[in-house]
Amino acid sequence: MKKQFIKSLKSGFPVDDIFYVPKRDVRERRDGGTFITFEFQDKTGKVNGIMWDHVEDAIQCCTAGGFYHVQGKFGDYQGKPQLTVTSIYPAAKEEISRDDFIATTKHDRDKLMAELMGYVAEVKEPHLARLLKSFFQDKEFVQLFYDAPAAVSVHHAYLGGLLEHTVFMTRVARTIPDVYAEINRDLLLTGIILHDVGKTKEYVYDAAIDHTNDGRLLGHLVMGHDMVRTRMADIKEFPEELGRMLLHIMLSHHGQLDFGSPKTPKFAEAIIVHFLDNLDARAAMFRETVEKNPNVKWTDFHQYLETNVYIPDRPAAPES
Repeated sequence: MKKQFIKSLKSGFPVDDIFYVPKRDVRERRDGGTFITFEFQDKTGKVNGIMWDHVEDAIQCCTAGGFYHVQGKFGDYQGKPQLTVTSIYPAAKEEISRDDFIATTKHDRDKLMAELMGYVAEVKEPHLARLLKSFFQDKEFVQLFYDAPAAVSVHHAYLGGLLEHTVFMTRVARTIPDVYAEINRDLLLTGIILHDVGKTKEYVYDAAIDHTNDGRLLGHLVMGHDMVRTRMADIKEFPEELGRMLLHIMLSHHGQLDFGSPKTPKFAEAIIVHFLDNLDARAAMFRETVEKNPNVKWTDFHQYLETNVYIPDRPAAPES
């Protein structure tokens, strides 16, 4: 049973436990020798590691994407946490528990799913309603949607992340047609609810979150488009124009070609899905960054938010 988690490691103390290794690189030393850099991960976070000595066996036995017993000492390098490794070797399968390596949404997933089913019931256009029911009356799909993360890292990278992300987006989306009366409410809600269904096939998360082969080669936009198109074809007389617009939302919701969308949004409902997707992802990134950086005012530069994050003072607890 795992006892040492990354979030609780203290500088100067020894480390002897199992970690997931998403990255491992062999590098050359100035004297012609080699050393290894690692990224270690568990459900509480990630930390960089380095191994200077006796690296030959480690090079042979350790590859990215595996679980390893790691021994060494936790410290810091240039002000950042670092684990200096003295020994690393593969962990046995029976020693690995998913609960140690993948976090779970802090929200009650049963309540989130019940809320989502309420939003599904709000869609009145008969063809879109039937399409949604074809997904959410499929028990196998519902279980995948209930469990799936929304990413390997960056945002909502935990069990139930996809469900949480979709519900939060839909909460906001329901208010938009009240302000912009020209918006097709049923198309917008359906596009939000289905926009990331491809993620049920993009990731594997039996012990750690990683991409499936199809996830790496095709991606969730293409897989989600195909899933929707296949179920749409089974619905009699599905309106061609409505289907075309929904499929466009599936392909365009990343918003930009260089972000993976083969098409940029071409109508209002599509751009709203993109903005809400980006809004919820970035709100989650800010939230997670604040949670991971207690007792500081400014964080290091955040690669995806493209800024250092300012952490405001927390309000004082009310006196009892």
